[in-house]
Amino acid sequence: MFCVNSNPETKKAKAIMSIGALVKRIVLPMLLGLVLAVLTTEVAYRMFKRENREPARIELVIPLGTAERVAAGQAPPSIPADMNFVVGDTLVVVNQDKVDHQLGPLWVPPGTSASMNLSTEENYTLECSFQPGKYFGMQIYPPVTLGTRLTGILITGLPLGAFFAVYGILVLPDKKKKEAGT
Repeated sequence: MFCVNSNPETKKAKAIMSIGALVKRIVLPMLLGLVLAVLTTEVAYRMFKRENREPARIELVIPLGTAERVAAGQAPPSIPADMNFVVGDTLVVVNQDKVDHQLGPLWVPPGTSASMNLSTEENYTLECSFQPGKYFGMQIYPPVTLGTRLTGILITGLPLGAFFAVYGILVLPDKKKKEAGT
């Protein structure tokens, strides 16, 4: 004998149970993926905080006696061989030496300063007079904004959450189906 249950209360209970199963099988894994993405991307953000900043005014000071050190083949201890910047930084070269110095297009007489706005993402190797190798490396990165961080979280978290959801559906058995089969 074939029996159809058309009781509205039974249908409502099944619909509620299916929403609960949907939450457990899809929504919770997606949330787990997003939480893991927040944790991993924020850890990376904190680790690389030096380049993850707002644009600023950066001073590069050429100390007194730099020309003599460079002529002797020695690097000035206070000047790095290369520097990292973010788009929007302003590099200010301050010459405290007794001779003129050059950094790319900047010519800096003694006791003065010159500035360069860093407006594009680039890797530069500029000719300079305050390094023994006569070159100065500059890497200019895009600044990390809140939008960039949220994009990273979503690009990481949504696929990870989808993976968890698919894994949960394919690998983990449905308890109700398992109970109905036994």
